[in-house]
Amino acid sequence: MALSLVALVAYLAYLGYDGSQTFAMHARSGDCRTPASEFGWPYEAINYDLASDSELDAFPDRTECPRPGEEAGDALTASDGIRIAGWYIPAGNQSEAAPTIVLAHGNGKTKSEMLSWAEPLHAEYNLVLFDFRNHGQSSGDVTTLGVREVRDLQAVVDWLERTKAPPAIAVLGVSMGGAAAVDEAATDDRVSAVILDSTHATLVSALQAQLESRGLPLALPGAWSILLGGLLRTGEDLSVADPIPAIAHIGDRPVLIVAAGDDDAVGPTDAADLMTAGLGDGARVELKTCPAAAHGGSVVTCSSDYASWVLGFLERSLPHGP
Repeated sequence: MALSLVALVAYLAYLGYDGSQTFAMHARSGDCRTPASEFGWPYEAINYDLASDSELDAFPDRTECPRPGEEAGDALTASDGIRIAGWYIPAGNQSEAAPTIVLAHGNGKTKSEMLSWAEPLHAEYNLVLFDFRNHGQSSGDVTTLGVREVRDLQAVVDWLERTKAPPAIAVLGVSMGGAAAVDEAATDDRVSAVILDSTHATLVSALQAQLESRGLPLALPGAWSILLGGLLRTGEDLSVADPIPAIAHIGDRPVLIVAAGDDDAVGPTDAADLMTAGLGDGARVELKTCPAAAHGGSVVTCSSDYASWVLGFLERSLPHGP
C-alpha cells in the first residue's frame, strides 16, 4: 500500500514537472516568414527595424529559421516591461475606414504562423500580428498561458489606438491567444468583437484532454498536478486566465467560437461550454465547427467555410465606412 502511494505521488509529480516545463519553458518556433515573403504584402514593423527582415532571406526554408529575426526594441512594452514585436499590415483595399483585426497566436507559435489566418482578412481589414512574450522576436523567458500574455495584447491595443486610431478593433485568438483575447475584451471595451479559435474553456479541461489523448491514466489529477507545477515555475495561478469566467464579462458584444471537431488539445465540450456561458450572460455568441480539423487546423481544413464564417461575422459585428 505504501509503495503504491509513493508510486502515485511520484507519477503525479512527474506529470506536474514535465507538463509545466513543456508549456512554460518551450523552445521558440523557427518560423520566420513575413507578410512580404509569404504574400508580397507591404507591412510596417512594430518595435524593431524593418530593414533587418531582409537578413531572413538567407534562410532557404523560412519555416525553419535558426532565429526569428531582430529582437524587439523598447518602443512597445507590456506593463511589466516585456518588449513586444509585431507587424501592422494595411488592408488590401487601402480603405481608411477599415477596422483593424488583431491576431493572437497559440503557445509555441509566432506571428508568422498567423499568416494563414491573415490571408482571408487582408483584403478588407487592417491587421496587427504580434509575438507574445517568450515567443518570436518578443522578450521574456516564460509562458503563462494567458495570465501575463493578456498584458502583451493590451499593450498592442494601446499602441494601435495611439498610432492608428482605428474605427473599430476585433481580436482573433487561437488557443492560448483566444484565452488572452477574451480576457482582454472582458476588461477593455475598445475590443468590439472576439473570435475564439480552438480555445479551451478551462485549462484543467484542456490538460485533461491532452493527457487522455496520450493514453495516460489519472488524467484529471494529472491536469491539476500540471497546474501546480505551473504555479511553482511561474508564480502564477494559471487558471486565472480561464476563458469561462471572462466570457461572462463580455456584455452584449459579439463572439464567434470556431471549434475543431478532431481537437484533442481541449475538452470535448469546451466550445459548447463557452457558448453557453456567453449566451447566459448576454453576449451574442455564434459557434461554427470544422468536423475534420485538428487543434488550430480549421483555417486550413475548412478554408472556404472558415473564410465565410469569419468574414461574415466581422461584417455583421463591426462598423464599416463608406
